[in-house]
Amino acid sequence: MPDDYAYINTRVRIMRTRLLDGRSLDSALAAGSYQEFLRVLTETDLAANLRDTTTEQAGLAELDQALSRNLFDTARKVLGFAEGDSKREIQALLMKWDLVNLKTVARGIITGRGTDAILANLIPGGTLKPAALQAAAQSTDLPSAVAAITLSGHPLAAAMRAAAQAYASSNRMLDLEVALDQGYYRHALKVSRDTTLRRYLSREIDITNALIARAGAGQPLDPSLFVPGGKLDAAGYARLSGGDAGGLSDVSAILDAPSLEEAEVAARTALDTATRNLAAGDPEGVGVILDFLRRKEIEIAKLRLIGRGKFYDLPTDQIRREVQA
Repeated sequence: MPDDYAYINTRVRIMRTRLLDGRSLDSALAAGSYQEFLRVLTETDLAANLRDTTTEQAGLAELDQALSRNLFDTARKVLGFAEGDSKREIQALLMKWDLVNLKTVARGIITGRGTDAILANLIPGGTLKPAALQAAAQSTDLPSAVAAITLSGHPLAAAMRAAAQAYASSNRMLDLEVALDQGYYRHALKVSRDTTLRRYLSREIDITNALIARAGAGQPLDPSLFVPGGKLDAAGYARLSGGDAGGLSDVSAILDAPSLEEAEVAARTALDTATRNLAAGDPEGVGVILDFLRRKEIEIAKLRLIGRGKFYDLPTDQIRREVQA
């Protein structure tokens, strides 16, 4: 396997043709029942993962597991195309899901949600070994979860330790989550040799800082919550509290959003646009993979929403609005 993106992107472009298009999603939305929805999916590339969803006692849990397996298999397949530097860069992309999962585990432990609830909200496409992630989710306190991740030898173990220490010092969830962000982006930038990837990570970091500032609702920003690596430096981050976006349109859209929910939508829209533009502008770089993985994640999320809607017999128009949100 080569250590460049020409070969990898050729394979990924083939995989992209197998993503569900608008017509397939419309067919899933138009299904008259949950069973018909499953039948529609069995006519797609997801069929191999759906065997357990059609048994007599099967329900949403089996659908979630099937979709999770499909996302996991897809991520592993993409990673399997690469070696050397390109493999480390793709792993860094997949670690974004590890970052989300570590936040989910920590949040679940702190709020006492329980193992089952935590596991149900994990994204299976990352690089953490499932056994390590499950051990962390089963932990009764943060130090035990940190120990489970540390034993795995994962690159984000140090970030998890720092996050737990930050929470122990302040008792604020935001401090924990930002410590994880800082550790992830530090690692991702360290392994990135591809100019396109570094440019994308820089944009993602600016958007992350904008969301932190938006959550502060115009209050003076804590400099310890700054995530370095984007176009905004520490001084630019401090000015976000006054609405100064530093000339960055993506950041401005987040700061100007009427609510935190709409700020999150603006952030997702900006990242969707960024991955599409990178894929089109650098066909021999990592942008093609970035765009594909993001599209795949969105596909799975939409199918979860449609599946839940059909299972509970919600009106099709209501499901459609949720999918398009």
